[in-house]
Amino acid sequence: MTTMSSHTSSTRQEIHDELERVRADFHALVAAATPADLRRPSSGTRWTNGQLLFHMFFGYLIVRRLLPLVRLMGRLPEPVSRAFARCWRPAPGPSTSSTTRATGARPGWCTVRG
Repeated sequence: MTTMSSHTSSTRQEIHDELERVRADFHALVAAATPADLRRPSSGTRWTNGQLLFHMFFGYLIVRRLLPLVRLMGRLPEPVSRAFARCWRPAPGPSTSSTTRATGARPGWCTVRG
C-alpha cells in the first residue's frame, strides 16, 4: 500500500510541476506577444495567434470547473459514463458548428463511440 500512495503523490507532484511549467510558458507567450503577433495567423488552425491564446485560456478555465465532474465520472461504472457521453452526442448546436467552421475540424471528430 505504501508504494501506491508514494506513486500517487509523485504523480500528483509531476502533474503539478507540469501545470506550473505550462502556466509560466503561457504567461511568457502572452507577455512577449506584440499586437502584430496576436493578429498573425496561427500554424495549423484558421485562428489568429490571439484567438488561439484566448481559446487555450478559456479551455483551461472550463477544465478547472469540470474537474469535479470528471472525477465523479471516473468513479462511476463504465456504462454510466458511456450513457452520460451519449447524452451529449446528439446535441450539436450553433456554437459547435461555428467552432467547427472556425477551426476547420471535421464534425463528430471527438464523439464517444460505445
